[in-house]
Amino acid sequence: MAIRRRTTIIGAGIAALLLLVLIFIVPALIRVDRYRPRVISYLQEKTGKQVEIGRLALTFFPVTIHIDHFGVKNPPIFPRGYIVQVSRIDAELSVGALLHRQVVIKSLVLEDPVLNMTSDPDGPWNFENPQAQASQNTFPLGVISRVQIKRGQLIASNLLPSDAAGPIFFEAHEVFCDLEQVMPCGLFFLVQQGSTRRSG
Repeated sequence: MAIRRRTTIIGAGIAALLLLVLIFIVPALIRVDRYRPRVISYLQEKTGKQVEIGRLALTFFPVTIHIDHFGVKNPPIFPRGYIVQVSRIDAELSVGALLHRQVVIKSLVLEDPVLNMTSDPDGPWNFENPQAQASQNTFPLGVISRVQIKRGQLIASNLLPSDAAGPIFFEAHEVFCDLEQVMPCGLFFLVQQGSTRRSG
């Protein structure tokens, strides 16, 4: 009886040790940040805009990709600045899809996103991408079950005829959203179903 109890204790200790290895050591060995230049290059090719990523990291339980300091810059015809900046993005991935070599995002959390939408007097917006119009599958991602936005900001403005920064006609701060069944659409999202709460 004592031997069986000791075996159980040893087995539990080994299981706990393996769990700690999976949580702390394996993510350190799988250094996803080394793929950051490749990810940036891919996004720049697909969006036609300059993309910045501060750091990529991977954690398990659940399997999640963490993106720190994500930014997309305005195209050349617009003033210097960013279309979108996000302090941190957490993308939970489907393990089953990864086993089939597919990337399926189950949920997405955007912390402190800032979206600057600017319209040129000639018509185009700073987030538009003529290259994407030629390809319907710019981002081969399926529907995301849940998207959370925490402390978001949205600023919409027009350029002056001189192409200098013009007046802001819409501004929202401290935006919190909890969206369901979201279809990725370029850098932004086409919401099929969802609820939005805004304060400020």
